[in-house]
Amino acid sequence: MIETGVYFGDVHSFFDLDLILSSVNIPPAKPKTNNIDIPGGDGSIDLTEAHGEVKFKDRDCTFTFTVTPDDAMSFEERKTHVANVLNGLKCKIILDKDDKFYYVGRCTIDQYKQDGHLKQITVNAKVEPYKYKIDKTIVTVATNETEKMLLLKNSRKSVVPKITCSTETEIFFNKSSFLLKAGTHQTLSFVLTQPETVISIMSALPGTTTFEYQEGAL
Repeated sequence: MIETGVYFGDVHSFFDLDLILSSVNIPPAKPKTNNIDIPGGDGSIDLTEAHGEVKFKDRDCTFTFTVTPDDAMSFEERKTHVANVLNGLKCKIILDKDDKFYYVGRCTIDQYKQDGHLKQITVNAKVEPYKYKIDKTIVTVATNETEKMLLLKNSRKSVVPKITCSTETEIFFNKSSFLLKAGTHQTLSFVLTQPETVISIMSALPGTTTFEYQEGAL
């Protein structure tokens, strides 16, 4: 069964490389676990979250392509062309069938295969654990001297948002508060987690505050 294509950066597998996507394997991201065996005791001690939230390993993805039957190039020419474009390339990877997200990783030409008239090229990509939303999440709120509650939704990956204030603004978060001057800020003490973060916000003068961040899903 022929599936839709893939963008490797700005290059599309079908429209630019004349390759038909035959199969895709994007495995789930595996958590980095840390279990310490208990000598002489039952089970183990799970230290996976000893230093904070669970972290994940890179994913090893495989894309198998079939050369179009009416390809104007010979197979040797097509192999060379695809390798020149993709082999070693680090890029965003977007599947047509999942085009609201992108992966980030480095491509490797893994295999060339010819069996009679069937000609195939396999591309591997080691990608980051998360797939990222194509569009950044941007939330803008009007502020004044009245404290206002705000809900910031986020996917699985914790993220530090970029905060842009038009006037001096105070943000109350997780039993703490931050007083931000007009301008753009990022503070490592202000982290958005899954699925949502509740904050309160106010400013002495009327203004606006914008939160911008990149959501990452598993």
